Amino acid sequence: MKTSMLGLLAGAMLAITPAAALAAPGDIHVDGMTGPEVVKWLQDGGYKAELTKDDAGDPMIKSAAGGVNFIIYFYDCTAKPRCKAIQFSASFDLKQPMSAARINEWNTKNRYLKAYIDDEGDPYVQYDVNLNAGRTKAVLDDDFGVWTSMIDDFTTFIGW
Repeated sequence: MKTSMLGLLAGAMLAITPAAALAAPGDIHVDGMTGPEVVKWLQDGGYKAELTKDDAGDPMIKSAAGGVNFIIYFYDCTAKPRCKAIQFSASFDLKQPMSAARINEWNTKNRYLKAYIDDEGDPYVQYDVNLNAGRTKAVLDDDFGVWTSMIDDFTTFIGW
């Protein structure tokens, strides 16, 4: 009886293991996402997405949300064409240069969205997102919601 119960249990475990190893439809591949996959994800959400390449040959996407143009840069592309991280980035051309003190005020009071000024005093912001290690599209959707919400907050902060 013991032997047959152990055999049954082992058989059941083998039957379950392959199914458990398959990624659920909303899972992101363990090595991240490709440029076309991110384009599809954006377009499925109703956003424009133009796939190009950066100077290193990695994918780069031009998009917009809430009236703000932004770029998605791809990083950690060790399993090409998949990349393990993306960065949302937006820049703003202001009439009057912004001070470092004003940008520091943003960075001190706000999480997630990092703000900088360029050599001309124009602000730009970045938001990094991991795409590997068990991430899901639902979590990516949440990250995108943080990005778009923070962009709204930042444009108000800079008076753009």
